[in-house]
Amino acid sequence: MSSLKIILNQQNRQQYIDDMLAKDGLSHIKEDIKAAYCPISLTQTPDEIKEYLAQRQDILMNEVLTKTGITAYNPSTAPTSPDLDTLKLPQEIYLVDSSKIAGARFFVGHNLTASTGFGVELEKAIKFNRIAVILLDESIRVSRMQPHRVIYLQYHDFAKQAADFVKVFKLLLEYEPGMGFDGKEPVLIGFDKKTGKAINLEKMIYNKFPELKYIYDGQKPSLNLSAQNPELFYECK
Repeated sequence: MSSLKIILNQQNRQQYIDDMLAKDGLSHIKEDIKAAYCPISLTQTPDEIKEYLAQRQDILMNEVLTKTGITAYNPSTAPTSPDLDTLKLPQEIYLVDSSKIAGARFFVGHNLTASTGFGVELEKAIKFNRIAVILLDESIRVSRMQPHRVIYLQYHDFAKQAADFVKVFKLLLEYEPGMGFDGKEPVLIGFDKKTGKAINLEKMIYNKFPELKYIYDGQKPSLNLSAQNPELFYECK
């Protein structure tokens, strides 16, 4: 007997999405089923590692998503990027990025450094019932605050494993997203586009690609970032 309980199916999903978009003033946004929003840590990321983040972002966009026919949006190169413009107000940035997330079926990014924006964007993607795939470096421990209804995958060398991730996204393109529970656990549901059969989409990916399944290891080191201007704290003045 299946332990799946469906709370958002193919029939009621669009009405749910329309209601969510209306509440955010985004009713004009349409979901592109072959588009991805690719979050990246920007504002507080040290300059010495931005190059590495950019390299992995480039591999994700050009060696993985593009090869599966998915068009990727990169906020780090957008006019609203904090590396290009710090004068736009938070309300404008929130609206712009929310619209980009709402306009893409997929939400795919590397979780490597602490980022307020990344976390807010991920929660937004979950609310909009996007297919969220978070990529983690198996050598770096990150926050355990990891929401449900997300596919978490890990790698040891993203460039060398890019072809494996192409297979993941080709498979994900065969499903429509929904929401539900597997037992008591909130899960991302997938509906086969050909048969309509409902599955636990997270579990299916983990079973098909066990070598990519993220496994938390509390013994791994986190990435230590150094404060170069602690004088911004008034206690230091």
